[in-house]
Amino acid sequence: MAPAGAAAVSVTRYSPDVRAGQAHVAKMVAEDAFVVLYQLQTHPSHEFKLDGRLQTPEAAPQGELNIVDLRMGDACGRLLHPADTLMFHVPFRAIEHILEESGAATVAPMRAPQPWRTVDPVVRQLAPLLVEALAASGDKTDQLLHEHLLYGLGAHFVQRYGGWRRRDPQLGGLAAWQERRAKEMLDDAATRHFSIRAIARECGLSPDHFTRAFKASVGMAPSAWLQARRMDRAKQLLETSRLSLAEIAQICGFADQSHFSRQFSRTVGESPSRWRRRF
Repeated sequence: MAPAGAAAVSVTRYSPDVRAGQAHVAKMVAEDAFVVLYQLQTHPSHEFKLDGRLQTPEAAPQGELNIVDLRMGDACGRLLHPADTLMFHVPFRAIEHILEESGAATVAPMRAPQPWRTVDPVVRQLAPLLVEALAASGDKTDQLLHEHLLYGLGAHFVQRYGGWRRRDPQLGGLAAWQERRAKEMLDDAATRHFSIRAIARECGLSPDHFTRAFKASVGMAPSAWLQARRMDRAKQLLETSRLSLAEIAQICGFADQSHFSRQFSRTVGESPSRWRRRF
């Protein structure tokens, strides 16, 4: 099913009224998303800034596209001529959903092979349908069709311009760099908030795929590995420091002393106090 809300791929038609002798400034605010710009008509050379860095692209011909990575910062164009552009908004949450549904293993940041000069036959075929859909109010059936069409286009963008790769079923685990980075983030999370989504994203995976791959590589789920790291750290502090149990619980990322004592007793087989006395 195509996702809704913040995880949905959307499209707008951007055709500002640019009067002769006057510049029109088009802005896109930095966010966790990509924007695919498809030219419905040829647009002459213009100034374009991304994260404050100035570019002066050549004319963008009709039927060709570019991709803007808004994670890099605000984007701003100074237009001196009329424009007519389809703008596909692809949030990273939609990409995560696409990866999870497709069984893809990794994806790189989306890039147009030739900025402002990339031809995409799929978008070119579907553009008239999208223009018609945007011009008409449509009923709910049409709306549902267009939502799924945009979701399909989102998957197309991710596959074609993000270079996704399907997981090799014979390998299944994390790459060496992914395992190393995941353990670094988990180890850091031993004393603060733990987010599978953030770690999976750092590894270029969906949360479900990351969890399965981590278990295949390490032999236990990320949460179990993190719990073991917390316990190791707690044992070390019990043996070598005079910190109170409440202080150790806080340092090691447990909710409170009671939570620490319960988890320690369940895992080790004796209470933290008794463990400390033995050392």
